Amino acid sequence: MSRKKTTLKSIAEYLNISVTTVSRALSGYDDVSPNTRRQVEEAVVTLGYVPNLAARRLVTGKSDAIGILLPVSYGDMRDHFLSHFLLHFGRSLHSHNPNLDLIVSYAPEGEEELSTYQRFIDSQRVDAFVVMRTRKDDARVNLLLENKVPFVTHGRTLSSEKHNWIDTDAITGFELATQSLINKGHKNIVLMNLPERMYTSDLRLEGYQKAMRQAGLMPEVYVTEVSDNIPHRLSLALLKRQNAPTGFICASDVIAHEVVKAAKELGIDPCADINVIGCDDLPVSTLGDPTISTLKSSFEDHSNAIISILQAQMNGHLTLPRNKLINYELIERQTSENITIN
Repeated sequence: MSRKKTTLKSIAEYLNISVTTVSRALSGYDDVSPNTRRQVEEAVVTLGYVPNLAARRLVTGKSDAIGILLPVSYGDMRDHFLSHFLLHFGRSLHSHNPNLDLIVSYAPEGEEELSTYQRFIDSQRVDAFVVMRTRKDDARVNLLLENKVPFVTHGRTLSSEKHNWIDTDAITGFELATQSLINKGHKNIVLMNLPERMYTSDLRLEGYQKAMRQAGLMPEVYVTEVSDNIPHRLSLALLKRQNAPTGFICASDVIAHEVVKAAKELGIDPCADINVIGCDDLPVSTLGDPTISTLKSSFEDHSNAIISILQAQMNGHLTLPRNKLINYELIERQTSENITIN
């Protein structure tokens, strides 16, 4: 004999609470007490409740999903930062609300990007968005604001006062990293920065320049994409110069890894002859030989801040833009531990 299907009503009767309370607990509303939410979640497991998402969507108009449209080419998961972020964000989302799904798709920069966002909006595929890799004048942000769709940007834009965002304090972080090399006696320190269209590139530049100018040193900045072997070719060119830099501040651990790789190819010791500091504490910074110093911020903190803001917005409890700035910590590893320039 087939088992009777568990419904919201059966859960409510099992716990002796209202169907509305069960529904709001499963939807993540913060007017439900933590104890009641826990009891509902345990009952869901005990009774084997499987939500009818199609019916729920017709009733509520919600998809119970958050969307991230990756600004990379289709199928290209070589982006270490985005891959690492998705891992932590998905884990945090499940911890906050296991009934919220994460839908990840692709919307590479170009003509199709905005049409992809519009298609997701029109079809109500997701209830909210996380916008990655923010640009200074970001058309995605403008589109979401016009459509009144809940979203949080991971990074700031020129219109940050109008929308929710979380970001790292790149100015202070890159000043800290640069100052650490100055304190070791370096005078020829270059910044290998992200593309200028990205808002965060200006913040990284500001922190680096602040430390260099306070020390009376001349800033030297190079802009590079993170992929397509560009950082490696640039690193080789810089290290082959007669007056080659001895200090490298890199806007990404991936760029720092290419500096280390190029140095080893040229017979330059990346721990004794130069110092290299990356950013984001990605796996590439710890898995190689040598290990790479980096600016670290917690992916869990990023994820939790985004989810908290999104849930408040989705539940109608957020009327003004909210933001959070997360600090960097300098992690000294082999590429900046053992050298002092005299």
